[in-house]
Amino acid sequence: MLNSRITRILVTALVLVLVGSAAVLAQETIKICHLAPLTGGSAFQGQILVNAAKMAVEEINAAGGINGVPIEYIVIDETSSSSSGIEAVRKAIAENPVVVIGPNRSGTILAAEHLWKEAKIPFLVDGTNNEITKRGNPYTFRVQVESTYWAPLLIRTALEYYGVQRPAVIYGLNDYSKDLWNATKAAFEQYGIEPVTVQTFNDGDRDFTAQLLKVRAAGADAIFCYGYETEQGIILRQRSELGMQDLRIFGERGCASPAVEELAGSENVEGVVTTTNFCTGDPDPVKQEFVRKWNEKYDVAMSPTHVVHYDTIYILADVIGRVGTDREAIREALANLDFKAPLGYYRADKNGNLNHTMYSQVYENGEWKILLMEDYYPED
Repeated sequence: MLNSRITRILVTALVLVLVGSAAVLAQETIKICHLAPLTGGSAFQGQILVNAAKMAVEEINAAGGINGVPIEYIVIDETSSSSSGIEAVRKAIAENPVVVIGPNRSGTILAAEHLWKEAKIPFLVDGTNNEITKRGNPYTFRVQVESTYWAPLLIRTALEYYGVQRPAVIYGLNDYSKDLWNATKAAFEQYGIEPVTVQTFNDGDRDFTAQLLKVRAAGADAIFCYGYETEQGIILRQRSELGMQDLRIFGERGCASPAVEELAGSENVEGVVTTTNFCTGDPDPVKQEFVRKWNEKYDVAMSPTHVVHYDTIYILADVIGRVGTDREAIREALANLDFKAPLGYYRADKNGNLNHTMYSQVYENGEWKILLMEDYYPED
């Protein structure tokens, strides 16, 4: 009888050991998916997003991972189209990750956010369209400050530094650019400024001569330009070809992308003012060390806006290190985030925005220089 009881105890103990071992094996890695546009017009931007995240993943794994468990980092091509981006979201969910970074584009986020809400997977997205926060999706967290706050900083810079009084606006007819125009229009009204002309274009347009000539005819003293990198680069180049270099361009975050400089030519980016998450000209030693590591590791110039995904990985490593891999626990921790990442300080608001420092900067003599720096941490 005693031997039988001992045998049962030993068998039970062995089963528990095996079950525990299986659980450990199931947690051999911590799976994080990253949606980024790697094909199409935004591919250059997507590669920078991936490079930034990958650098952080490699650093964390080299230091032992998250509580000794390495990050399994999976990249999925979001594409540069909102319609095909929906299928990319489905692929990311099918990987069964603990969390997803992306999508990058506002259109994809708005079209697919119901999918991760149903799957109950936290997604850390990029889009700046303020409609994203209106959806009230508890699984959506935004690592880019919305247009409502970028635009006033850009306009304040235009007024305080350059005395702009007769602005013109050129923007693309996509959700991202329309949202920037709406935020700009509201900020203009607050300052009592009326744009002398507002011109639009379609994604994929390559000739902006008509819009630029109307801007010149309207007597503008500056141009606020909103669109994706390809269109921005061409507008900058054509502005110079028309002899309109005296009209300074004030652009959204993407204007600081090296893809714009490549398309326009660095001489045509001279004097451009933009708002970003990060300024390569920030003298802070930590920021400069990041710039040094990037230049050493990659032969692609960084986009100051998109290196935010370096911080995103560190945010997730901190959260998962504290609460584990349960998605609900991760979601709750992100909703209450208050964290100093390598490149900035992030704090969550009630709408799921992981708010952080914003810069306005100017391109002078081949370098970006800080004009204004502003922390946006709204009261709940």
